[in-house]
Amino acid sequence: MRLRPSSLSSAKGMTLVELLLALAVGVIVLGLAFSITLSNRRLYQLDQSRTALNQNLRTAMDMIGADVRQAGERMPQDFTPVEVIDAGSSDTLVLRRSLLDVVLPVCETINSGSNEDNINVAKKVNPPNAACTFDDSNGNGRDDGIDRWNEFRCSQDGVAACQGNSQETLRAYVYNPATRQGEWIVYDAEDSSGVKIHKANAERWLYTYRVDDNPRIYVLEERLYRLQGGFLQLVINGDTANPHNVIDRVTAFSVRALMQDGTWRTAMGPSDPWTTIASLEVGLTGRTQFSGRDLERSLTSHFMPRNILSF
Repeated sequence: MRLRPSSLSSAKGMTLVELLLALAVGVIVLGLAFSITLSNRRLYQLDQSRTALNQNLRTAMDMIGADVRQAGERMPQDFTPVEVIDAGSSDTLVLRRSLLDVVLPVCETINSGSNEDNINVAKKVNPPNAACTFDDSNGNGRDDGIDRWNEFRCSQDGVAACQGNSQETLRAYVYNPATRQGEWIVYDAEDSSGVKIHKANAERWLYTYRVDDNPRIYVLEERLYRLQGGFLQLVINGDTANPHNVIDRVTAFSVRALMQDGTWRTAMGPSDPWTTIASLEVGLTGRTQFSGRDLERSLTSHFMPRNILSF
């Protein structure tokens, strides 16, 4: 059988025009695919930035919420555990709770400007009031209230018995309910009289504590939240020299109190009735940058100081 010779038309490939057209279509398709990939990548990175900012704010809000709920634990009506200092978008929130059921009375007047470092918290003879009565149930020659404070102080290093080391100290708060003033001291020892505790810090007394005003000393946990230099900071027990940066990139921190009568307060001072708070509204705003533009998120939550229910 004879083979038919192939014609030029059957052996012809793509023309130059067809090749260029195919290349152009391929470039367009690849360009579109690359553009879509870049766009999706930017959207993913944008979503990551938003999520990180939201998580940042949520972390801080959870911390504040836990502290608000515990505020007022073992606290009396005349000592405000919730204070709000109004400063527009840079408020300060102070939350307190007492760590011990035992509160020590001040049984001898302390004068402002003095450097008295031994604080009388009981009287064996002629107590000025019932709170200063000397009680010694175990017969060790020391007031029962001081015994309880001593146990708590000495346990700060993780060992129940006193070891005499620097970890066995406490920051205590001296408070005058008549003036609503108070200050921090460092409590590090008890003296041999059985009725006094020792103040270790060298600072002179800021305020006067008259026995007739029934001043008291608390083992407190105070947590102060404030906005400083773009950081939400936490100051523990009045130690303003060593604040803790909770989160960064914060542009606004606001707090206001909803009272049980339906009114709002943007400030709560030492003399305001904390037991009539219905809830605290806390607002946080954060900002970050992505591809040269600002991303901003705000978070608002409401928390109830649950120890109000004790009154």
